[in-house]
Amino acid sequence: MKSYLLVATLSGLLVACPKPESPSKPAVPSPATPPAAASSQPATPSSQPSSQPSGSASQPAQSAIAARVTAAKARLSASEPGKILLRSTETHGGLEAWFSSRALRFRYNYQPVQGVQRNSIQTVDLLSSRAYHELDAPAKGKLAFDGEKAWMKLEGDAKFAARFWALTPYYFVGMPFVLSDPGVKLSMSRDDPKAAGLPDAHVIRATFDPGTGDAPDDYYVLYIAKDDHRLLALRYVVSYAPFFEGKPMKSTPEKLLVYEKAEPLGPLNLSRQHLTYAFKDGKRGDKVTVSDITEMKYGANFDEARVQMPEGAVLDESL
Repeated sequence: MKSYLLVATLSGLLVACPKPESPSKPAVPSPATPPAAASSQPATPSSQPSSQPSGSASQPAQSAIAARVTAAKARLSASEPGKILLRSTETHGGLEAWFSSRALRFRYNYQPVQGVQRNSIQTVDLLSSRAYHELDAPAKGKLAFDGEKAWMKLEGDAKFAARFWALTPYYFVGMPFVLSDPGVKLSMSRDDPKAAGLPDAHVIRATFDPGTGDAPDDYYVLYIAKDDHRLLALRYVVSYAPFFEGKPMKSTPEKLLVYEKAEPLGPLNLSRQHLTYAFKDGKRGDKVTVSDITEMKYGANFDEARVQMPEGAVLDESL
């Protein structure tokens, strides 16, 4: 999924993000972050939402938030799938509350049935799609994405897809909010929720404009409850190009991420557990990953110094 319109992608998990506006989509599990000039493009699962760097003064920041919300609501209100997505963001707390957090901090513990665990505390700037991680697995260390480049500094000789992972978990955690950014294309889908083991739901497909984020070929299929517009689950593929060099495939097989254990976080309502399943022959398959989201903080402080590349760090030059 493109860890990283938002971008997000994990080897087997991932996300896509649109570039920051100048926002983009993060690399994803893969799910997906914001879009814009190459220098502001987030790392990814595929597409990250677009975003502008947050200002240091509260008034400029509030103005940026108001403009971002107004533009997103106008964009979403122009189509039926957009209206459904907008109602879903309101069910989960609303776009004003989402961007007003300025930064979100959480621990994402990605535990595949087979494969490598990824566990880090990450802090994400919601307005500019930048992030830094305190990594516990697969190795101890830290990594960051400054909106243009990603780096890692890990113990021993450990290597990691820093650019891809920097925003991918955030993209999954931030659904449905992250799909409100420019560069995201929404359409209604006729997929049967029962094939995904879900109750009756609106089904919306999200794709990305060319050049949006690091993995613009990522896509997400969202299942939104018809009664209260909760986000129930999403299907996705990861198309982060470095993962497929020399291979005939251009993306991972589809996976289904089911949102569980929703709880309040300040004015928001976010899932604390993601259960990921294989999705084969048009239906839900075996469980492949459990991801626990803990230590969440709304309105976290974003330490600008933590995204600066320290001495001894390794630049991720996969793209």
